[in-house]
Amino acid sequence: MNILEAKKIESENFREAIKRWPRFFESQTFIDDQKTLEKYGISIPKKKGLPLGYLKLWPQDFIVEEISLGGEVENVFPEKFLSTKKDFNREDPVIYATLVKCGLSTIEVAEELTKRLNLEPKSIKYAGIKDKHAITSQRVSIKGTDVEKLNLVSSPNFFVKNVFSGEKETYRGALRGNQFTILIRIGPNFDQKKFLEQLKEIKKNGFYNFIYLQRFGVPRLITHYCGFYLLQGDYEKALFTYLFKPGQRELFYFQNLRKEMEQLWGRWEEIEALLECFPLTFQNEIKIVSYLKENPKDYIGALKRISKQLELQVESVASFLYNKKLSSYLAKNEKPPEMLPLILGIERKNWLFYEELLKKCGIFSVSFALKNLEDLDLLKHRQRGIKTIEKVEILNFKVFPQGVILNFNLAKGCYATSFLSHLFNLVSGSFPKKFSNLPIDTKANLNQPSLEEILNKFSDVVSSPSWRYLWRIY
Repeated sequence: MNILEAKKIESENFREAIKRWPRFFESQTFIDDQKTLEKYGISIPKKKGLPLGYLKLWPQDFIVEEISLGGEVENVFPEKFLSTKKDFNREDPVIYATLVKCGLSTIEVAEELTKRLNLEPKSIKYAGIKDKHAITSQRVSIKGTDVEKLNLVSSPNFFVKNVFSGEKETYRGALRGNQFTILIRIGPNFDQKKFLEQLKEIKKNGFYNFIYLQRFGVPRLITHYCGFYLLQGDYEKALFTYLFKPGQRELFYFQNLRKEMEQLWGRWEEIEALLECFPLTFQNEIKIVSYLKENPKDYIGALKRISKQLELQVESVASFLYNKKLSSYLAKNEKPPEMLPLILGIERKNWLFYEELLKKCGIFSVSFALKNLEDLDLLKHRQRGIKTIEKVEILNFKVFPQGVILNFNLAKGCYATSFLSHLFNLVSGSFPKKFSNLPIDTKANLNQPSLEEILNKFSDVVSSPSWRYLWRIY
């Protein structure tokens, strides 16, 4: 089933469910204040007095453009299919392209492309995962297909451009950073003077480089729970949590549907029938349940069906521990080390650095945790540290009655929301009263080319704010 077919099924079932149970689709307002962020290890000084700022009402409110290792910005604007600056040679084994997308994650687009081009999953590679709930652009490499097939691929959620060829595939981390153009919608009591003072301070001194909520799996925010169960070797509980634990920011309808499915544990065909009503929302759950129908006790095999998600689950544990450690220095008014390690590989000293926190989370043996990662094919020979304080390069900004538009560059691995959370208490979900909901061309407002053409390409996705409900963007 391709994306278009899945969307059609999902849209029809969505409309029917809204008619029958409208109260289950009532939206809530979520504020990333200090109390909320502390659940994920994040403690930002002076957080209490920051103004409210609403993110991502429209897709064009949040634009991410990858910056290559050579400093080239992969812009979102539609251009020719074949690159006008770089050559295409049919003898080369690898095709490169700029992927522009909206309403899907990088992982989801890569999976769709492998289906359309009849490729193995490892044939498509990219430097980093870009936001699902945004308009984004990035370079990808594709091995094993021809340019004619790629040119025929069409989707309302993505397109490719600037195609050229080469010898080597791209790899994770093969980028310098990302350029962001973001509209933060503000209320009538916004204090521009205080905002500009805070922005000036951050430009000078940087911001605390916390790993933000995306890493914990918005809207469910349960990814780290699954990761801890994986490290503990409790694969059944990890699987149970992934399938059935209601998400904190999910629609009430899906929260109740997960509770209903929980009562059917072991009756995999019945669970699959419920999941298949929403083949996009539950695409990974369907993979697990489909496997369990034939192999009801093979929990490791079922989990391996979503290997990309397992990697994110383990990374979310590493992120939680990193956030907690960084916050512990700030709580004692101590300057944190320049770098903190992540528990993402076989380096035992990195794990031992977090030993006290690991024990509090029920992981009493590093050797046992590493063995469990090996069982799941997740043990990587990699070592990574993260800078605790990051600089931001402000390229341009504009303050006007409806909000603040910020155009800025961040190094790879930095979250724009982490930077913005030092300026605002970020708001999502139900739209606050007295905030403007008008569509705004963020690029044109900064005297850049208009977004009109790109919005026309994604018209099926951006035509109404209801897109946030239909495609799980809250």
